[in-house]
Amino acid sequence: MKTVLLLHPFSAKAIGLCEKDLFFSHSKPHEKALLKLQDVGYKVSIAYFTGSIFPFAKKVNGIKKLFWPITKPLFKKRHVWRKQHSIFHYWNSFFTSPDLTIINMSGHGSPYCFKLAKMLVKKQKPYIAMIGGIHISYDLRAKSYYENAHHIIVHTEVQKRQLLQNEVFKNLNIRVMPLGIDTSIFIPIKKASNSIELLFVGRISRLKQIELCLETLAFLIESQSRKVTLTIVGPVSDELYFSELKALAIQLQITEQVNFVGSVEQGKLVPYYQKANLLLLPSAHESFGMVMVEAMSCGTPVVALKGSGGPDEIVENGINGILTSKDKYAEKVLDYFQTKQLDFNLSKNARHLVEQKWSLAQTETALQSSINEVFR
Repeated sequence: MKTVLLLHPFSAKAIGLCEKDLFFSHSKPHEKALLKLQDVGYKVSIAYFTGSIFPFAKKVNGIKKLFWPITKPLFKKRHVWRKQHSIFHYWNSFFTSPDLTIINMSGHGSPYCFKLAKMLVKKQKPYIAMIGGIHISYDLRAKSYYENAHHIIVHTEVQKRQLLQNEVFKNLNIRVMPLGIDTSIFIPIKKASNSIELLFVGRISRLKQIELCLETLAFLIESQSRKVTLTIVGPVSDELYFSELKALAIQLQITEQVNFVGSVEQGKLVPYYQKANLLLLPSAHESFGMVMVEAMSCGTPVVALKGSGGPDEIVENGINGILTSKDKYAEKVLDYFQTKQLDFNLSKNARHLVEQKWSLAQTETALQSSINEVFR
């Protein structure tokens, strides 16, 4: 039986989450696709780093999740992104290497990724480099890391095209694995027509530009007569920025209309998507953006920024969602609610696109094909 490990070489805190989020919410499409592989005879597991002193394992929804203690940095800056090492994981991989390791990291990679990959090459154990973001490093260590991978996985065709334009990647094997969702769980329901429900789902981080959501809410309150509310769902990964957002809400006099919910497990997000009329996604940079597909599957169109990455592939402006500029963001949201037929068409088309291109079946097929290629 071939063993396959999906490694996320970082701790929950390094990505602004709590450790329990790694049990139940993080990386669900990968997890479900791996479960499908388990059904066809592979032995699969998922690994993370942890701030705990000892390694531990937890079985979640039928899949084994392993947590390896961070051994560098030991105290100060222990949870800094891309700086983490785990000698526990390294030596475990050295003595009992999986038949295949899938390393899921941002395009910058990390010193630990490079070190692990070098050891796997020496042991003649293949690895796949899965790129989870849109930013890429082209230094010598990163170049070697990508060139020695059996192949590279990205999550959108946009990412693949961008990589193939670069000298480092133009001759490498790059495969696309869309991050699909279960369309039998994320389903639409009839939305209330007498009010406007806006939704943001994601980390409370300055990179997400959530201030645009608050400004849009205030603009809609001033510009039309329907009741408007904004729900913000997600963990706080930047306390200073969170304080600034609360201060902005007071300044804009919208504290009664905005609700910061905090972190919510993925399975419990469905009612939020179903109730919302629009998902606001004003990030300047997005890779795939699972929340887009989850919302669209529930018949909730997305308003994203043109040129921000993943949304350019998933959202077709005026067809299944809205792509706009930062300075026109609030105005385009208002236009949407003032054009009744647009509301119906975008909602219907959003759901249809997910069924066609972004269902869980697409993820399962792509991952199985990718792994079968390694063992062919």
